[in-house]
Amino acid sequence: MTYKYINEDQIDVELKCTICDEPFQSPMNCIICGNTYCKTCILQWMEKQKSCPSCRQTGYHFQPVISRVVLNQLNRLLVQCTLCQQINIQRSNLNDHISCTCPKQIVNCINNCGWRGYRENYQQHLIECRQSQVFEILTLRWSKIIFILILSVLLYFTFR
Repeated sequence: MTYKYINEDQIDVELKCTICDEPFQSPMNCIICGNTYCKTCILQWMEKQKSCPSCRQTGYHFQPVISRVVLNQLNRLLVQCTLCQQINIQRSNLNDHISCTCPKQIVNCINNCGWRGYRENYQQHLIECRQSQVFEILTLRWSKIIFILILSVLLYFTFR
């Protein structure tokens, strides 16, 4: 997990799974008793217990929570990125933060040079990487020009 909740003790208990005591991740409702659990939590529970943790009905009687009210409340929970320590990110926006703006996320160079590093260092790397590529191209061009000149001189003196 690349985040931690801000003011976790103030999160409504109704938004927390009774198995892991964390705010729901992919919440699932028991269709018999109405209790809600994280999808991962209930799947792990069902592997061992084969019944609902609350009503103890055997069999898999769970369906995804589709209530926009509940899902929106979960999405609006504020988190802190554990990579860069930025706070007050809505949980639903964390993936965008990580994939697009987090300065501490590891990224790869698009020039296939093999560089991997923090996003915050990427722009400087690109400058150096492109300068290196330009130098390699210029060196290659000069090598070709020198080769052609030497070949021309050899051919000139050979067929003279």
